[in-house]
Amino acid sequence: MNRLNQFERDRMYGMSERIEIDGHQCVYELEGEGPCLTLLHSVGLSTREGWRYQRDALRERFKVLTYDFRGLGESSRGAGPVGVARFVSDLTALLAALQIGKTALMGVSLGGFVAQKFAAQCPRNVTALVLVSTAPKIHAGFEQRRAERNEKIRANGMAAAAGHQIESHFPADFVAAHPEAVDWYRRHYLANDPDVYIEVMEDLGRYDSTADLARIAAPTLIVGGEADHSSVAGARPLESVRALHAGIRGSRLVTIPGAFHYPHIDHAEAFNAAVLPFLLETAA
Repeated sequence: MNRLNQFERDRMYGMSERIEIDGHQCVYELEGEGPCLTLLHSVGLSTREGWRYQRDALRERFKVLTYDFRGLGESSRGAGPVGVARFVSDLTALLAALQIGKTALMGVSLGGFVAQKFAAQCPRNVTALVLVSTAPKIHAGFEQRRAERNEKIRANGMAAAAGHQIESHFPADFVAAHPEAVDWYRRHYLANDPDVYIEVMEDLGRYDSTADLARIAAPTLIVGGEADHSSVAGARPLESVRALHAGIRGSRLVTIPGAFHYPHIDHAEAFNAAVLPFLLETAA
């Protein structure tokens, strides 16, 4: 599908549903037929809509569950803290409410942290795992940079970080060629609640799944952009995905040349070509 047409249609899928999960309204969509596949989004692109380049192909073969984490996208926050542990608890409750016993998981960035933790805690419920642009932990050297950015956002709102976010998360040639896609991303980034965003980012700074990786039993594909310079990528591009690959027994690693932090957007064709065969193979 042409990118321009796709980004012009913010609501190209059916109506979303709402369900009460542990004191918050969770917005989700469930579409397609076949084995279940759950897609988990990032914090910067804080919405299930970020998977729009994948959903058409996936829903032809899978029952695809997408939803917004609490406090992000269209889901309400509810009471209490937000972070990886809470998002894993919500995912557990959502799958139970929808009577989904087993699912494949695909998560990008924050969604990858949640997918790791869930797969380690509930190995019998995960049929396959795709971890995109994520890490077992964020490199300690980025603490100061994260604190400074959070302080700017706290003082001036999400707009204080939007320009740098786009510059650091998308290749310059993609930005120049697809202004409509960048504008779409910017709208979603600016729509974040600054307090929720900061709380999630601080939680990720403390997160460490290194000891959990050996408990992941599902077939696992790890995807990284070769030009990802985000803090999640590590001190250098691909450092984090290589650490995941080393820690998860039997995992596969695919790197995408030229891709930044969101290979499923800026190199969607290459991403789909790597991921879809793996999902079909593991489903079979």
